[in-house]
Amino acid sequence: MDKDQIFKDKRLLYVEDDEIIRVNIAHFLRRRFKEVTEAENGRQGLNLYSPGTYDIVITDIEMPIMNGLKMIDKILEIDSTQRIIITTGYNDDEHKSKKACVNIIKPIIRETLLIELYRCLNK
Repeated sequence: MDKDQIFKDKRLLYVEDDEIIRVNIAHFLRRRFKEVTEAENGRQGLNLYSPGTYDIVITDIEMPIMNGLKMIDKILEIDSTQRIIITTGYNDDEHKSKKACVNIIKPIIRETLLIELYRCLNK
């Protein structure tokens, strides 16, 4: 199957406070996914979230208002089966979570992101 067709029926929530990264990665993902919803912090992401709406959530960790780890905990309280990918600029345990399918260290390499998205969605 063509890698650009793999995600065509999937919906994604992308939570990232850095506007340049968010816009760039969201644009890249929109070419592949049925729907990509953007949020700029954990509170906004949580407000946009409802069970069964998103096949996968990608979130940064360090964000204003509500960080990604708190948002992940709240989302998993709502739906314990939600698949989540963490993106972070920090390579330490404090900025990772075993609750996530994978923790990706920034800068985000697009091909790696696609591989991890495919892996997480097929678990």
